[in-house]
Amino acid sequence: MADYVTGCTHFGHANIIKLANRPFGSVTEMDEALVDNWNQTVRPQDTVYHLGDFAFHDATAETYLQRLHGNIVCLQGNHDPKGWGRDYMTVRSNRVRAVLFHYPIEEWDGWFRGNVHLHCHTHAPEFISGERRGNVGVDATGFRPMRLDHAIARLTET
Repeated sequence: MADYVTGCTHFGHANIIKLANRPFGSVTEMDEALVDNWNQTVRPQDTVYHLGDFAFHDATAETYLQRLHGNIVCLQGNHDPKGWGRDYMTVRSNRVRAVLFHYPIEEWDGWFRGNVHLHCHTHAPEFISGERRGNVGVDATGFRPMRLDHAIARLTET
């Protein structure tokens, strides 16, 4: 079993293609690519931490949740309905704690002890977004979930 992180999938959100300069011709093409990439990456027994902005509408969200592999742990994004998921959480991998939050923040719990921060929200194409801070939104991870241990390793390499 492996742990993954992702965010800002925006299933069903046609305008995100233009706003985030995504390489898709339609929302259907984007959604199907996201589902295919997810299911090629994640096995049914894996855990995926989704850091918010899952889908454009509540009905769309349920449809896609049922199609995706893995145990999905949802965090709240600014486009998710109120109460969608937790606001903030900390997970551990390879003795390093990762603070998960939809938004990028400057300092987080354990910053001075070497903890890392994973976020999405920005739709930037780069993974590294600051010192020990990584953007795991699909726009920065090849439109697929990223292994948690790989994300942490990239942020803690010296």
